[in-house]
Amino acid sequence: MTEENEIFENNEDKITELENKIAELEKQLSESESKLKEHYDRLLRSEADFQNLKKRTEKEKDDTRKFALQEIMTGILNVLDHIERGIKAYKDADKENLDKVEVLKGMELIYKDLRDVLSSHGLCEIECMGKEFDPFYHEALATICSEETDDNTVVEEFQKGYILNDRVIRPSRVKVTKRE
Repeated sequence: MTEENEIFENNEDKITELENKIAELEKQLSESESKLKEHYDRLLRSEADFQNLKKRTEKEKDDTRKFALQEIMTGILNVLDHIERGIKAYKDADKENLDKVEVLKGMELIYKDLRDVLSSHGLCEIECMGKEFDPFYHEALATICSEETDDNTVVEEFQKGYILNDRVIRPSRVKVTKRE
């Protein structure tokens, strides 16, 4: 029976060894599941943080769009006040003795105020008279044959063009010379 005992003990050793191996694998599985849950929770928090950041960024962009014009509108409102005062003064004035020069000066001051407000916010006119035609800044509405000026030179401006913060928002509409 010793052989049977030996087989039995051998089997018991193998069973113990397998039980230990199973216990070790269960421990590893438990640790892996714990790490997986931890990583999953971290992923969920990251996703929630990302969604919150996305919402906050969208709200900030909306607020920026809504209130970006506030400063320029305040300046334009001042110009609007000047126009209203000018209209009231014109209505209250004796039309027969109205000094046209004074009215023109008032209009020029209002025009200057409006240009100052707009330029303080990055708007500037495109200088074009006597310059070489540039399709990025100019729109040719007419051409004229001329031997007196260089070819492709702007000789007349029909409508002013404007640049806002380094971007053309309206090209100048111009007449350009062409040589035959």
